[in-house]
Amino acid sequence: MSRYLNAVAQATSTVRVQRWTIGVLGLIALAAILNAKFKDTQLTAHIPPDLSNGAAIKIGGKPEVPPPNVYAFGFYMWQQVNNWTTDGAQDYGKQIYALQHYITPACREQLKADLKIKGGNGELVTRTRAMMEIPGQGFAANRVTNHGNGSWTVLLDLALIETSRGLRVKEAYIRYPLRVVRYDATRENNPWGLAIDCFGDRHPERLERSEAKPVEPAPAPSTAVPSILPQPLDPLPSARNPAEPPEAPPTSPTSPAPAVPAAPPAPKP
Repeated sequence: MSRYLNAVAQATSTVRVQRWTIGVLGLIALAAILNAKFKDTQLTAHIPPDLSNGAAIKIGGKPEVPPPNVYAFGFYMWQQVNNWTTDGAQDYGKQIYALQHYITPACREQLKADLKIKGGNGELVTRTRAMMEIPGQGFAANRVTNHGNGSWTVLLDLALIETSRGLRVKEAYIRYPLRVVRYDATRENNPWGLAIDCFGDRHPERLERSEAKPVEPAPAPSTAVPSILPQPLDPLPSARNPAEPPEAPPTSPTSPAPAVPAAPPAPKP
């Protein structure tokens, strides 16, 4: 009898262990499902434009943004805000609305106030505006300042051109101390995770033309053969203009001149 009681107790113990095992496995599976459901499946990586020397890229969380990417973002967004192709009275507001996901709320209010002031002064009707980089004043390492708290200051030296009915009414070189901040509010509408915050506590500055020097043209490649290379024995013939007649072959001073046939005598009457 005791043998049967021991068998029943052992079976009950085995069932109890199996129940605990099933319960633990169920909890692990539930945790895995919840983790997969709420885990961030979209990762952002900011790749620098120059990969000639390689780069260490942090993915996930708050990825590091290289200075060239910050500069490119700030320049492009600010250029588009000031891109009035037809009529500033209509285009300025449309651009602010179209780029609202890349502009902080505080900066949007500043731009709307500027829109109202310019409209009241008659500086928008039939006006077109374009901004472009001053040649030779593009990205440089000292143009991007990282403040370490998810914000940067980007110095943009831009040429501003405004026209009205085809006539140029404004042309100026301006330095914009644009403020760029992390803005990961709506990733679907702003995959950059950045936004422009106008100028912070600074203001744009007008540049003199002498301060905006264009890029010096690259020197023409030299045609001289380096000394480490074999020198040519004879100079190469220079190219001849097809419209020019061919040169006569040189004659030796000892060789006789070619004979010229005499003209036939005139017939006698």
